[in-house]
Amino acid sequence: MILPREYIVQKFYQYAGYPRFKKFTNVYEAGCPICREGASWGKKRRCYYVVEKNNICCHNCGWFSNPFKWIETVACLTPKEIFDESKSFDILPLDLLLDKPEVKKILPVNKLPKDSINLFDKQQLTYYKDNPIVREALKLIVKRKLHTAINKPQTLWLSLVDKVHKNRLIIPFYDQNNDIVFYQSRTILNDSLKHYPKYLSKVNSEKSLYNINTITSDLEYVFIFEGPIDSFFIKNGTAVAGIQENSNTNFTKLQTDQLSNFKLYKKVWFLDSQWNDLASRKKTMKLIENGETVFVWPEKMGKEFKDLNEYCIANNMNNLDTDFVIQNSFSDIKAKLLMIEISRWKK
Repeated sequence: MILPREYIVQKFYQYAGYPRFKKFTNVYEAGCPICREGASWGKKRRCYYVVEKNNICCHNCGWFSNPFKWIETVACLTPKEIFDESKSFDILPLDLLLDKPEVKKILPVNKLPKDSINLFDKQQLTYYKDNPIVREALKLIVKRKLHTAINKPQTLWLSLVDKVHKNRLIIPFYDQNNDIVFYQSRTILNDSLKHYPKYLSKVNSEKSLYNINTITSDLEYVFIFEGPIDSFFIKNGTAVAGIQENSNTNFTKLQTDQLSNFKLYKKVWFLDSQWNDLASRKKTMKLIENGETVFVWPEKMGKEFKDLNEYCIANNMNNLDTDFVIQNSFSDIKAKLLMIEISRWKK
């Protein structure tokens, strides 16, 4: 049953926490009354009533359904009670100022590369189904399990015309407001590696942290990767889009500001296998010297695989156990001793 929007909004304001309306996107957001959002209650709004799609969802607990089911759940009303009650609601909360025309959100031109195609959109894929580059992109996504990973982004993109990022897989970096504020692109065609770097970042843009909109409060750890694809495969995974071996500063100002929202979380750095990668060993030692906690790859796993994506593909995994990562994460003297052992083996 389709309920009047006025009734849905009244119930959203009644039962959700500290609700507000975003006119530009035509979306209502609030604290989720179902999961209460843990320690972030009162600080974040992860429950959304998306008017255009007529659904209510929570990005913390994953609850998703139509407004009727949501009201039935949070208000403990029967379908008949909802139907009868909805007949009398025809006024929206005064603070919404709905006398102004509604504006549908349009992506700014520079938010993504030119004419980007959403590779998670079935309608767009139907239109481009015969394009060879689109098919190669989809093969890459399936081969590397990017469409099933637990922490994949909401979208993946491809541009066939952009001057810089043409024919490359575009990975969006969402912020806490679910806006794309940065992106990286990855080569799709092997021949491109001869002429272009494997990864390219958005030009003239400050690096953001990957997928911080998916970090949840029911886990006290945040796992920080160098590149976004590896962070697809673990809960509370994020990425910095590159680390300099000789730098004591690993974050941009924007990333530092973003991390300040997670002061209560314990940070664990998860780089490529130190057993197989000299650059990873150097970066790991630099992080240890900076007082950070790092994941040290166990010997058997580290000698066989280069990075987390490769490990998950080989083991048909979409989600690496966070307890396993925590048990193999170290700092200070213990971390240095383990790295010395790895360095000796490589000699």
